Amino acid sequence: MQLQQLEYFVMIADTGSLNRAAEKLFLTQPSLSKAIANLEEELNVQVFVRSKTGVELTEEGRKLYHYAKAILERTELIYRIGQNESEMPGLVTVSSYPIISMGNWAAEYYNTHSDPYVLINLRECRTMQLMENIENGISEIGFMMFNHAQHKEVTYTLRTKKLEFHELGFDTWYVNLGPAHPLYNRKEIEIREMLDYPFIRFQDDYFSNLTFFLDIDGIKLNSFKRVLHVNDTAAIISILRNTDAFRFGVGLSSEDFEAYGIRTIPIRNCQVRIHVGWVEQKKIVHTPCAQDFINLIEEKCSNLMKE
Repeated sequence: MQLQQLEYFVMIADTGSLNRAAEKLFLTQPSLSKAIANLEEELNVQVFVRSKTGVELTEEGRKLYHYAKAILERTELIYRIGQNESEMPGLVTVSSYPIISMGNWAAEYYNTHSDPYVLINLRECRTMQLMENIENGISEIGFMMFNHAQHKEVTYTLRTKKLEFHELGFDTWYVNLGPAHPLYNRKEIEIREMLDYPFIRFQDDYFSNLTFFLDIDGIKLNSFKRVLHVNDTAAIISILRNTDAFRFGVGLSSEDFEAYGIRTIPIRNCQVRIHVGWVEQKKIVHTPCAQDFINLIEEKCSNLMKE
């Protein structure tokens, strides 16, 4: 496999068209098709599904896309090693459980590290994908949150992938409500009161399915029948602000939601225990930029409950 093949593959995926990719790469369409056919033959997988309107990534193609992008990003930095060191950008690669606070932390980090120039590569993903990103070197740092029902499986997976989890403390679940919700002004909420309202959550992965065994004050999570699956933080904010939907969120993000008029309200008798921390490959030596980002995460989580 050659880097050039990965460049061709990523360009096709980004443009969604062999013809448009060929134009941008100054190649003929047959030459580009042949290069991708060789790549597929070498990997023994089909990476694109062809149609009259263009091409779409297969499941294997989506996996390859994430790996190829990470490789090409690092290759670009390697080619720039000969430049003046002061002109070399730092690179921070982070995979994070979807949490509104992470975007604000990345912005704060950038504002304090923009001179010299720093590249921040932030990926939001569920727990399994996060661990795979760290294991495969796609991201150097992972920010994780998982509940006590997931603890045994998460710990086992971390161990098998030779990853090290640094626990920063514990949080619990609250209810996030926007001003359009009838219970917006409550100081505390009983979980039974939420059964008739739409419940916002991210798409499930293996670990999130374990959460269905949780209960809050005797109510199991699978009792909530009106579920909205959303994968975009901006969409979650908009839905919370303008509808009667709700979500479960950690106290760590309360100030960030408050900026949008979204309240973080305690749940009566909630015993859900959320582990919060960051993860890395074992025995890795972090770059100064990455270590600074780790320090920032630890600072932001310093007020969490600790044992």
